[in-house]
Amino acid sequence: MDLPLLSAVFAAFSITMYVLLDGFDLGVGALLLLQPHEAARNHMVDSIAPTWDGNETWLIMTGVTLLAGFPLAYSILMPAFYVPLIVMLLALGLRGASFEFRPQGQRNRPSWDAVFSIGSIVAACMQGLILGGVIQGVTIRGDAFGGSVFDCLRPFPILCAGSVLFGYIVLGGCWLYLKTTEESRHFAERTLWFALPAFLMLFVSACLTAAFTQPEVRAAWKTHTVSLATIVGMMALAAIVLFASIGKRSELRPLVAAVSMVGLGIAGLAVLIFPDIIPFRLSLWKASASRLSHVFLLSGAVFVTPLVLAYSAFAYWVFRGKTPVKGWEA
Repeated sequence: MDLPLLSAVFAAFSITMYVLLDGFDLGVGALLLLQPHEAARNHMVDSIAPTWDGNETWLIMTGVTLLAGFPLAYSILMPAFYVPLIVMLLALGLRGASFEFRPQGQRNRPSWDAVFSIGSIVAACMQGLILGGVIQGVTIRGDAFGGSVFDCLRPFPILCAGSVLFGYIVLGGCWLYLKTTEESRHFAERTLWFALPAFLMLFVSACLTAAFTQPEVRAAWKTHTVSLATIVGMMALAAIVLFASIGKRSELRPLVAAVSMVGLGIAGLAVLIFPDIIPFRLSLWKASASRLSHVFLLSGAVFVTPLVLAYSAFAYWVFRGKTPVKGWEA
């Protein structure tokens, strides 16, 4: 049995779950800055309150998988992305603090809303910088990182940061479209009309720039032309469905289309970089830990993953339906 491959599949599953689940609440957080009415902001925050903190579990599971299953890759990627990782963790911490403090006082609530929104934007952008940095290429000398911690601040990673941010805003807008009513729902509708075209333009620009920035991307397109072209076609179809669903009767269809679009983007990235754990630099087998480490890791994953999935499913089921205008505790 190919244990490194199974561990890599689990890592890919974990990061996909994080992007899809935490993506919409980062998007909702980013949109708070654009909503001037406090009652509407409260409604937006209440829509993610029951589930937002559990979504970050998937990010922790991804990090643990990388550390335990692929320590060589971990030792290279950590110093390569110290700056965005530290800033991202600080931003996520600020989001958590602001979420707890905003209900405590009416006078300071707008300030905490701003902190929550800025933390969401910064966290999303840092994740985009990391994504762009790994596609751009991590400098490796021997078995160690050999570049600069500021390599991820080049134009291509910055373009990816914008793409990830607007992708999350699209997910957040679709979530609000599903879960809220009245003013917040109309706000979500207006958001999607500008956020979706912006995301598509940034995403296409990032894909084209990647082909010029990284020769291995062009090589992967030649090797996997059919599969990648199929994924792109399905993404375009999902985007068309999303466009056509805005303002229509079905409130679930936009979220399904957005999740499909983002999920297909992750699938395309997986096709591009497989079988590498550090794209175009280090294969997952070369970076693999011992067999015992993978046995221990996967045994834990088999036990923990169903519990996390069950908890998430239970939370989403209990808080299904529209978010009450005055909050779940009203």
